[in-house]
Amino acid sequence: MTTPAADADSPRRIPFAPADADEIIAFCRARSDAFDAPLLRRLLLDLTSDPAGVIVVRDADGIQVVSTVVDRVRNGADAASLEILGVRAPLTAAQFARLVVEPAVAFVRAGDRLALHVPLDASLVPADGAEQALRDAGFAHAYDSYRMRRDRSTPDQLIEALPDGWYWAALDEFRIADAHASLLEMFHGAPSFSLSPLAQFQKAVASGATTWRVLLDGHAIAGLVHVSFDEGLDGRRRGEVRTIGRMPAYRGRGLGPLLLREGLRLLGQVDIDLVVEAKNVAALALYRRFGFEPTAETPVFALKLR
Repeated sequence: MTTPAADADSPRRIPFAPADADEIIAFCRARSDAFDAPLLRRLLLDLTSDPAGVIVVRDADGIQVVSTVVDRVRNGADAASLEILGVRAPLTAAQFARLVVEPAVAFVRAGDRLALHVPLDASLVPADGAEQALRDAGFAHAYDSYRMRRDRSTPDQLIEALPDGWYWAALDEFRIADAHASLLEMFHGAPSFSLSPLAQFQKAVASGATTWRVLLDGHAIAGLVHVSFDEGLDGRRRGEVRTIGRMPAYRGRGLGPLLLREGLRLLGQVDIDLVVEAKNVAALALYRRFGFEPTAETPVFALKLR
């Protein structure tokens, strides 16, 4: 029989309230640079439909694991996503299943999503035996993604002149709705790309925490570039290419290199990361051409709910 003292020392889920966000962000940032502070705040406060979607586990030594169920974004699989945000010490497989996976599944079942996805980032291992715990709960491997990095010492490539009538513009309030609609077209059916509702998208763009650029063919959006800056755990400034997208009507016209060069120009001479689906062979070839190399592979597991 377990004593009360032992129960107090065991990992347990505690409630999350929006007022706890700063503490949770500081915890996550101290243990991983997978998410920058503005994105963590959005994941905790904007991209889950209720504070109950944030799952905080603590033991006698304090917060142990933080995760959040992202269900306010849309993707090609119409799936919510359980994102592991911070880990001080891994749980056991049984604890992970009981304290994290089961509450997340129940949270998503109460909504209207078709599935729940769980990425298992090697830098944020939530439990010893996490993959088997997911399989035991009915999850199956869905796809893999690569994190790729371009070293700051990689030589720049020449910027190509744009065709006549084409130009770059900042994403401002007058183009946000068109850009949001364009992203839905660009990444239709892509399970790894998530897009928040227009109101949250407008809020994120207006915050200025990241940089968006629009490639225009006259008045028509041909492509979009989204980049951000952050400081890694080593204290070095780094960049991330978050989105490179072109409209379906412009595919096959060489826009990929144009868009990527603009992203690299915006970021300058820093280490630059990006994430890409492993099966996207064309994108992998493009990124390798510009000096990116895979640094980590993340499997994503899926549970169909409906």
